[in-house]
Amino acid sequence: METAQNKRFGGFEALEENVIAAGIIFMVFMETVNTIFKFAYPSAAGLPEELANFAYTWVAFLCASFCTKRGTNIIVDALTNLYPKALHNVLDYVQYVIDIVMSVMIVYGGFQFVTKTLAEGSVGKIGFPLWIVYLAPIAGFGLNIVRDVQKIMEVKASKAE
Repeated sequence: METAQNKRFGGFEALEENVIAAGIIFMVFMETVNTIFKFAYPSAAGLPEELANFAYTWVAFLCASFCTKRGTNIIVDALTNLYPKALHNVLDYVQYVIDIVMSVMIVYGGFQFVTKTLAEGSVGKIGFPLWIVYLAPIAGFGLNIVRDVQKIMEVKASKAE
C-alpha cells in the first residue's frame, strides 16, 4: 500500500535505492579488481580495496535510513504488539523521537569531524579526499531524520483512521 509520503517522495526514494544498489555493485567490482591485482599487478593491490571500503561506508549509512523507511530497523516488538493500539502508537512515537535525537547528535558530530578533516586536507592511500567519505554518516543519518519524520506522520495518519 502506497502512502501519501511515498507518492510525494517517489523519485527521491528510487534515487536512494539506485545509489545503494550502485554502491554495492561498485564494491563487488572493486574487490574483484583488487583480487586480480594481487596476482597480476601486486604493487597496485589495495587501491581498489580502498575504493570498495569507501563505497561500503556510504552504502552502510544509506541503508540505515532505508531500513527506517521500510520499518525494518532493529526493534523488538514481540511484547509491544500485545499492547492496545493507542499505547502501541505512543511507543512508536517514542522510538522515532529517540532515533531523531540520536541521528541529530551523529550528524552534528559528523559535521565537526568533516570540518576538521577538510581543514587538515587528509587523503587516503590513493589521494582521495577523506572528508568525502566522512560525509556518509551525515548523509545517512540526515536522511534517517527525514525517514523518522515520515514514520511519525504515518503513525499520526493511522491514528486518525
